[in-house]
Amino acid sequence: MNLILFISGGVGVLLIAVVFLLILPVRLVRGVALSFAFFLLTFGGNITAPGPVWQGCLVASIALLGLALMRSRAPVAGGKRFALIAAWWGYVGLGALLGGSYSVLTMILYFGLATLAAYVASSLDDVEVRMLYTAIVLTAVFQVVVGLLELTVFAEPVWGFRGGARENPFLTDNNRVQGTLGHPIPYSLLQGVAFVVAWSNPARWRQWWRLIALTSVTVGLIIGGTRSIILAVAGAVLVHVATNGKLASWARLLFVLLAGGVLLVNIDVGIVRIIEELLVSGSWSHRLGAFDSVPNLLARPPLEAWFGTGFGSELLLYDRGYMQQTYLRVVDDMFVYALGTMGIAGLVALVAMCITAFVLSGRTGKALLVLMVGMFFSFDLFVWMYTGIMFSIIVTLPKSDPPVAGLKAPEKALATLSSA
Repeated sequence: MNLILFISGGVGVLLIAVVFLLILPVRLVRGVALSFAFFLLTFGGNITAPGPVWQGCLVASIALLGLALMRSRAPVAGGKRFALIAAWWGYVGLGALLGGSYSVLTMILYFGLATLAAYVASSLDDVEVRMLYTAIVLTAVFQVVVGLLELTVFAEPVWGFRGGARENPFLTDNNRVQGTLGHPIPYSLLQGVAFVVAWSNPARWRQWWRLIALTSVTVGLIIGGTRSIILAVAGAVLVHVATNGKLASWARLLFVLLAGGVLLVNIDVGIVRIIEELLVSGSWSHRLGAFDSVPNLLARPPLEAWFGTGFGSELLLYDRGYMQQTYLRVVDDMFVYALGTMGIAGLVALVAMCITAFVLSGRTGKALLVLMVGMFFSFDLFVWMYTGIMFSIIVTLPKSDPPVAGLKAPEKALATLSSA
């Protein structure tokens, strides 16, 4: 019954989106299309969903974005950051094609949609960018509701468990929820992105709405049960504050120290406890295995060491004994994954893309990139279609940091600190 209900809901959202795109003013059509596509991708845009569902969500997203481009006036799209992400997906696709690790259909749907979504994102005007940021937070709140239902009503997640249930370290005797995202880490990543968006406030909401959004997605972070996302969010918020040129350097330093202290107190984790949990955690030792694999990956024959075996070929690396992880045949580290499947050249390309995108992005974009790159150390982000496409959108979104000019002194100080 749950499956039928959610599929029916997804079809309903798609029909509503098509009608909206046909009747909306042309100047809003791209923002609405990308917002609906983002929701569809979180709904079923991963292989943890049944085949017809994830393929349907990707095809529908391509159709929505294509319809939006046809209806809209000639967009001012592209730019350096779009060139970066397009080159990345082109390189990934070439390696996957030569290595035969992905089917042509999957490459078209995933890599093609990631590039198309990035192009549309790069074309949005300020109103549409704010609309998309609002849609991201609303989608996260929807997933919080689904997650709470998963804890209290559903017998299992919407698309079932992937690798079994996982105990929530924040909520004793409860499983980590995954909503419709197929795994707790992508679920928590969405909540983390929404938290940073609500904190940085590119959508320019009133403070009351920001407080509601921050509270909602904090609940999502707790029920998602992913410890690494807490550190990634903290890093993103601190980067957002530290890149505020209007804040005095002493105030920035003071805020960073206070925020770090508040973080440790609020999540009730001391340094000793962190060390103890990491040493006994199977998750931690599993990820250490990724780093232990680096010498083997570098010692491969020169051509393979430099260019890998093709994106998506990680199982081949396990079969040949290059990967040293203990618990799962999953890399769970994006940097090591890039080194293994795309070689030294692929790893260099990934690092160069992230650094260049960081330099070219606004404050909100920088914070979101720090969040995602922070998760690279515990999650093979590009292996999951939804998170790879979300990364592409975030990298290419135009800057939309709210102004602080024209405010009175106390209001300006508050805006400068938290939402500028």
